[in-house]
Amino acid sequence: MQPANAERLLDPMPASMQAQNFSLPSVSGEVQTLKQFKGNYILVNFWSADCLICVAELSVLQDLYEQLRSEYDFEIIAIHAGSKLTQVNDLLKTNPVTYQVLMDNDLKMGHWGIPQLPTTYIVTPDGNFAYRAVGTRVWNAPSMVDLLRELMNGKKTSTLQ
Repeated sequence: MQPANAERLLDPMPASMQAQNFSLPSVSGEVQTLKQFKGNYILVNFWSADCLICVAELSVLQDLYEQLRSEYDFEIIAIHAGSKLTQVNDLLKTNPVTYQVLMDNDLKMGHWGIPQLPTTYIVTPDGNFAYRAVGTRVWNAPSMVDLLRELMNGKKTSTLQ
């Protein structure tokens, strides 16, 4: 079953577009790479502590993560744009998350084509882009969760070319 209005939820990307690897520190200082998560579906969310809608998405993404993590090989990586580690850590105290939060201190991830914050990509287990969302989304809405389940179950939807 295709979720209602799936085409409004996420923008499909060419199936052959490969996500470029990165090497970024986590909020605890441990360096993480995209390659470490290969074999998983990965939601990569670019955000900033200065962006109120981005901060609001943290708990919504946490809810999505809790819904899908036990069913699928699914990871979320939230990449903060900028070098405000103290501010990010303060935000995470009031908005705790269990997914990865990385710091793009030097804004070197611009090569991913991030037109504004928040911008989110869905990366397939083989490292290709599946979808992109520019702007905020209600990630834990039933229609969004259904769409992501369909993707991870290998079902084609009208938004997947």
